[in-house]
Amino acid sequence: MPRRPSLLAIPCLALTILCVAPALGASPSKGGSYVGLVPETAARLEKRLLLKVSESGTTGRVRLSCGDTRIGLSSKFDIVKGKFEAKRQTGSTLVWRLTGKFVSGDTAKAKLYLPAVCDGKGGKVTLELDAG
Repeated sequence: MPRRPSLLAIPCLALTILCVAPALGASPSKGGSYVGLVPETAARLEKRLLLKVSESGTTGRVRLSCGDTRIGLSSKFDIVKGKFEAKRQTGSTLVWRLTGKFVSGDTAKAKLYLPAVCDGKGGKVTLELDAG
């Protein structure tokens, strides 16, 4: 008697693909600029982030502003499988760090950590592709 493939294998394969796909980040828009804001509250100043992706889509840089003051530019960082970690250091001291991943070609989700600058209060931020 010939063996038939198990009908259970197809839904299991589909479920596996659905579970693995979110773990992989999306590719950023090559040469794109992504803008994000950590909103101002009574206890926190507004932070503005500008993430610029290289023309190849494999590296980037981030500029951070706190209130109306420009804090600085990160060193160049790699974008691997849609994930990135941007940071600014002075010597061995970490000034700020932004870690995240691209969830689509238009959007990235990230966390901002500010141990030595501004008001010290970071947070979660969504960066969106700048149309302009």
